[in-house]
Amino acid sequence: MEYPMKYQSVFRPDLFAGQIIIVTGGGSGLGRCTAHELAGLGATVALVGRKIEKPSTVQEDISAAAGKASVHVCDVRDASMVSTVLAQHGGWKIMAARW
Repeated sequence: MEYPMKYQSVFRPDLFAGQIIIVTGGGSGLGRCTAHELAGLGATVALVGRKIEKPSTVQEDISAAAGKASVHVCDVRDASMVSTVLAQHGGWKIMAARW
């Protein structure tokens, strides 16, 4: 099923198909918008946040729109937590970091 975008992206719909992209701060603001855009372009989005509540809401929104997302509690200042998230996804090729 195609992700139903409510706007026209400048990118082709399947640009990130088959890719896992880690989005830090994906529970609100620019991170949330980035996660929705990437999911709409076919990516599986790994939402990372210090608390689970906000990223979980974004995951529900993405899933309801036929996208794929997972949620991970992680403080990006903690190297061991980051390593755990990366290991769960077989490392990383793309990360969208919001600082």
